[in-house]
Amino acid sequence: MKPAPILVLSGVQGDTRRYRTHHLYEQLRLAGADCALSHITSPRVLAQAGAARVIILHRIALDEVSRRLVEAARQRGALLLLDVDDLVFDEEAIRWIDSPDFADPTRARLYRENIRRNRALLERCDAALASTGYLAEAVRALGKPAWVHRNGFSLEMLARSRRAYFERPSGRAIPVVIGYASGTRTHDQDFALARPALQAVLRDYPAARLLLAGRLDPGPGWEAFEEQVERAPFVPWRQLPGVLARLDINLAPLRGDNPFCQSKSEIKFMEAALVGAPTIASPTDAFVDAIRPGQTGLLAASGADWEHGLRAWLGNLSERQRVAEAARREVLERFAPWTRAIQIRQTLNQICASLGYDYAVDDRQPVLPPDEYDELRGLWVDEAAERHPTLIERGLYSLRSRGAATLAKEVWIYLRRLAEPIFPFKSS
Repeated sequence: MKPAPILVLSGVQGDTRRYRTHHLYEQLRLAGADCALSHITSPRVLAQAGAARVIILHRIALDEVSRRLVEAARQRGALLLLDVDDLVFDEEAIRWIDSPDFADPTRARLYRENIRRNRALLERCDAALASTGYLAEAVRALGKPAWVHRNGFSLEMLARSRRAYFERPSGRAIPVVIGYASGTRTHDQDFALARPALQAVLRDYPAARLLLAGRLDPGPGWEAFEEQVERAPFVPWRQLPGVLARLDINLAPLRGDNPFCQSKSEIKFMEAALVGAPTIASPTDAFVDAIRPGQTGLLAASGADWEHGLRAWLGNLSERQRVAEAARREVLERFAPWTRAIQIRQTLNQICASLGYDYAVDDRQPVLPPDEYDELRGLWVDEAAERHPTLIERGLYSLRSRGAATLAKEVWIYLRRLAEPIFPFKSS
């Protein structure tokens, strides 16, 4: 078989790009693959794609540039894989997104257009890589083959989380800090699942504290708990381990009746476990796969479950510590870059064999955990790479790939978001 130069390509920024492309790139390099990392906005992207036998496209919509890339890859016989980490290819599922952004009709229309373009690109790809089993099944329901490659932490995440873990307070009985960290403004209804239980236990445990980090409207009923509730701003991911290390109990509520929530991965459990914080989570597909109830965490399917879990842990320091340490050990084994490296190598070779491509990722190089994590610093994707594309680079790409009308909509959405705290949209 021919060795397969691999291109990992994203169309977005932020944590989703980091988990699904930066971490994947690191895993592939640990596995010994000939691999490149880029972004769809790069002026060199078509040339980079021209050298690849396997192209993994993450959150990329069909436009003039991606169409040319796909057509050229087809002519060369390259394998095209769409990486899906959210339900962003199903227009019917938009009604399940609880986002204040959609009060802006321009934003809502452009999002629908992007969903259709995402679906169009999926149809042109050979198969999909999915972050959860739920998403893989959703892709298969469209008649497209899909394989699961779950999220994992990076070497830099491990180094930062390890420092936070060893700096966290030890043996603290009170105050017990319960925490919820929200990355986007779409989780108000998820948090509401745990709100009655939280208010009940805060009332009965005056020494307990609740830390709400990130973008969240916690809803009504908190007037009596002003002294017990702390708000913290959204922080860049490199600072997140320090925030999570403050927690004695981590919360990860998700609505089970919401397809978008079911498609979410288990990273909230993983990130907390790395710093020694145990998690109570909703029993979604990903959390059921990740958590062994009573051993590495708790699953809460109802309001009574949330309250029972909180009460069981609030008064039992040794039990919290036992579960937290078990979760940390398991996450360090199951979610590690070297573990995921072996898995992605096997998965890509399975895909190539299944779809009849004469490519392979060389599996002769062993993948072993390092003695010191910093010794692999050269594999980290640094902050400089994360700063690109800039706003100007993204704007020029939109103009080039989708025209002035789309660029004008994106500029409007950006400016409207800046003004939203002063001039909020009214939901119709």
